[in-house]
Amino acid sequence: MMDILFEQRVIQNTALASETIWQAVHEAHEAKKRISGVPFPLVFLVLPLTFHRRTAKVLASKAQPGAIYKALADDRELTVGLQERMQAMSDRTYQALSAGFQTDLLKFDSDTLYEVFPGRKSSPIDHVTDDVKTIFAAAKRVGRAFSEMSVVQLSTQLNIRF
Repeated sequence: MMDILFEQRVIQNTALASETIWQAVHEAHEAKKRISGVPFPLVFLVLPLTFHRRTAKVLASKAQPGAIYKALADDRELTVGLQERMQAMSDRTYQALSAGFQTDLLKFDSDTLYEVFPGRKSSPIDHVTDDVKTIFAAAKRVGRAFSEMSVVQLSTQLNIRF
């Protein structure tokens, strides 16, 4: 069971945020047969979806493919407040991206489509806590959704604007 301070502790952890983004980007990259990365704007969805306890638990419990659709079918209220969380967490996302780029955990392709790619083939650390495992499982579901859906589809389903 996640404790009450879950969101406060994880939101303040830039390294965990970088790893979480890497999990989503890596999953999307693998699902796309290592051909493309994640469009830059979509990266801003990772932390608001995975660092929100209720959303993370629902996403982590869904089987792939179609985990986002399944989660929304079970609980349509998951999108409530997502736009505001995305905007509020944009600075944290930028900090996590900066740390990820500086440590080569993530790569950025600015030549063509402005995509984010994984800089590593495997996770840098094996985490043992249930909270982090839930976050990473949710991040993998989010990454898979990035490979299954377009930016427009995600924006529509999640009721967000970039």
